[in-house]
Amino acid sequence: DAQGHAVAATARRIEVDTLCLGYGFIPSTELARMLGCAHRLAPRHLGHLATVTQEDGATSLPGVFVVGDGADLGGSRVALARGTLAGTAAARKLGLGAAEPAKPAEVLGPLRRAECFQQALWSLYAPPPVTLAAVPDDTLLCRCEEITFGSVREQIRAGNDTLAALKRNTRLGMGRCQARYCAATAGRLVAELTGSPPDVEQYFAPRPPAKPVAAGALGFEKPEWSGHRPAITPNLARPVAHAPFAPVHTDVLVIGAGVLGSCLGYYLSKAGQDVTVVDRDDINLQASGANAGSLHVQLLSFDFGAKAQDDGGPAAATLPLGPMSVRLWQEIEGDCAEDLEIKITGGLMVADSEAGMRFLEAKAALERSHGIDAQVIDGTELRRLSPALSGKLLGAELCPMEGKINPLRATYAVARRAREQGARMLRGCDVQTIGALPGDGAGFVVRTSRGTIHAGRIVNASGAWSNTIGRMLGVTIPVKGAPLQMIVTEPAPPLVNHLVAHADRHLSLKQAASGGLIVGGGWTAAFHEDMRLNRAERESIEGNLWVACHVLPALRGLHMVRCWAGMNVNIDGAPILGEVPGHPGFYNAVTSNGYTLAPITGRLVTDLIVHGRTDFDITPFLIDRFL
Repeated sequence: DAQGHAVAATARRIEVDTLCLGYGFIPSTELARMLGCAHRLAPRHLGHLATVTQEDGATSLPGVFVVGDGADLGGSRVALARGTLAGTAAARKLGLGAAEPAKPAEVLGPLRRAECFQQALWSLYAPPPVTLAAVPDDTLLCRCEEITFGSVREQIRAGNDTLAALKRNTRLGMGRCQARYCAATAGRLVAELTGSPPDVEQYFAPRPPAKPVAAGALGFEKPEWSGHRPAITPNLARPVAHAPFAPVHTDVLVIGAGVLGSCLGYYLSKAGQDVTVVDRDDINLQASGANAGSLHVQLLSFDFGAKAQDDGGPAAATLPLGPMSVRLWQEIEGDCAEDLEIKITGGLMVADSEAGMRFLEAKAALERSHGIDAQVIDGTELRRLSPALSGKLLGAELCPMEGKINPLRATYAVARRAREQGARMLRGCDVQTIGALPGDGAGFVVRTSRGTIHAGRIVNASGAWSNTIGRMLGVTIPVKGAPLQMIVTEPAPPLVNHLVAHADRHLSLKQAASGGLIVGGGWTAAFHEDMRLNRAERESIEGNLWVACHVLPALRGLHMVRCWAGMNVNIDGAPILGEVPGHPGFYNAVTSNGYTLAPITGRLVTDLIVHGRTDFDITPFLIDRFL
């Protein structure tokens, strides 16, 4: 009391049926998971991930100790005792303590008593067995994004019954807490509705930062580069389906169920083909599900000039495909009768130097020669079009046909429409061997982790893993993986309406329908062996945010909510399409600009299979150019 008066004690009586103490508490294991420490499923309450530790807090990673609520729940006394043991062990490893491991009775005794007391509390106050069946549909499951139980149940019943698919279809877990509170509940709901047992790998991958951080605090200028480091492309299949199936006979087998495989399923089934699309994991993961959703029509800055592969020739040959594919996306949206959030508001590639402006003028001239609508504007016109961009920018190249799409909706919509047209979509179906039957055009026998598929023709649409599939038939496909990162901020008022890129630096920047700013542009990520996924690197996060804040100053005050990485496809700047010489019936459908070009690529390969020709000359995209 500021006046120094005593405050009378008060009591409030609340009538309740049940009092829950610590009901639903879960440990904060995000940091340990980011490091790649082994985890297990703790069965208490709804079930949650707990870090696997020894008595002294040692984890599966040498030199990493985790104690307290960062590993599992046990109360303050358990945390205190384990912290003492962890500190002793760490000091010993640093040569600051006794040479022999010490477990003094004054620590172990209290630890044992505290563990017993905690177990007694959990036994005395154990809640009844949890079932989510009685929770009303209008109850919020994800508070950050306001996702209800009903909307999640609807998606599970529609077949989107993994946490990864639920996240992409509902935005569950995409808010500020990054699924800290909803993941365990969603995982339990999936298990109850599907009967599938929970698994450690079903949970959302941890992404930096652990807590939202202002973008301006993380941005530091980094040197530019050309090309990507060699990437590890291991088999990342997750246990999404196991049930074996009877032998399948199909006209066309598409390997890979990302956006390109889904478009192939869509166009092939529309043309009357019996088509089966398989994926070793769930659909729309890796490159497609981790995509930022840019619809590129003009060349990226590193596809023209000194930075371009093969002098930029293959990338330039691809230019006519962009506008055709964007129009196909618009047609697909109408056919699916679903809002894919396609916004063709134009692209701006900005420059902050005279050299950059000259670069844009030369690039725009080349693009116009290939039929692309492109013009260079000065700083005054740029600020009229996009006032929030930096006043230090000298101008930009404006490409009206560019825009964005929501990749969290589009792939699923195309795949759903393909199924409605008769296509089979088989997930958890890891292709292990491919054998060509004797005789030209006799077809193939494909053995997968779930069964055998007999296919008249095969389309290799496996992205960065295309060479792995090719090797099964003795074909070398010059494709490499390129893990790239994306960053998203908290929702903001309208700031940019265009797809923004930079003439001299790696950048793509746009604002999603949710209000979040999506920042990317080709900054390198890396495969993390302990976590078995691609993850962003600190250097790339800092450099990417510096460029973005340099172009859009308002970004500095927005919080970065998460950063993730997907596996992009690295070729020579152009797709690889068509039948492979010497291997009749085996086709490639591989492109590094996958989301933009998926419809036109699927359409062209479908025409080849159904009609034996295309109306557009695909000679620059044949694998013959590498032979």
